[in-house]
Amino acid sequence: MTTTCAIIAGSGSFPLQVAREAKRAGCRVVAVGLHGWADPSLEAQVDAYASIPVGELGRLIAWVAGQGASTAIMAGKVTKQVLLDSRASFDAAAQRVLAGANEFSVPQLLGAVAAQLGERGIALVDSSTFLRESLCPAGTLTRRQPTPEEQADIRLGTDIARQLARWDVGQTVVVKRTVVVAVEALEGTDAAIQRAGALAGPGCVVVKMAAPNQDMRFDVPVLGINTVAAARAAGVTCLAVHAGKTLLLDRDACVSQADAAGIALVGVEPAA
Repeated sequence: MTTTCAIIAGSGSFPLQVAREAKRAGCRVVAVGLHGWADPSLEAQVDAYASIPVGELGRLIAWVAGQGASTAIMAGKVTKQVLLDSRASFDAAAQRVLAGANEFSVPQLLGAVAAQLGERGIALVDSSTFLRESLCPAGTLTRRQPTPEEQADIRLGTDIARQLARWDVGQTVVVKRTVVVAVEALEGTDAAIQRAGALAGPGCVVVKMAAPNQDMRFDVPVLGINTVAAARAAGVTCLAVHAGKTLLLDRDACVSQADAAGIALVGVEPAA
């Protein structure tokens, strides 16, 4: 019997790659594209598709259950900006999640969503389930190695980024000559990089880390070609990401673009 896997899709190419690899694994793939976030081209890549606003959690869960899905994967970005949007509307199921949260952290909010899916017999699984080969390995992937100065920035950035991720602030820190130039918050990685370039000019080091107890079911660190392009435009010289926890989407293209820009791309294994 064919297993049905549901993708709960935010922005970016991540959901598209999950869909492709889940199909390759023999699954029937259905997807909820979160309205205003998901790439509409996802619809053509799956067996069934629905576009549902972020705040309509009850409708989302009912649709996924109606498709006979036994597992679900969250893929793609949705920022907490939706919680600050006065135009956003939340149904009864979403309001229960919000009312039960003593803080609006991603682990708490999405953990509550996972629990509601579980009540319908749908297991929310590791976002990298079908993309294990895309997890960044340890070591330097590009031709250029980080310089000693960049390595010092990586060490500092790693410590700070891990603490930021622990507190659900963001996953990215930008450092130059051991000075913290920018930290990611609501704006996202690419905007934080652009801001750092404007503040400090060329020569920055970007460090992106998972939380110390990262729940791989949601908010997994992702690096793709758009972030490499943002780094190139900002004059970044080194990109360091959490080895074994960060998904490198379109890995060959990321490495090729980084090489063309003279950027060192490194997978880092933080100390426990």
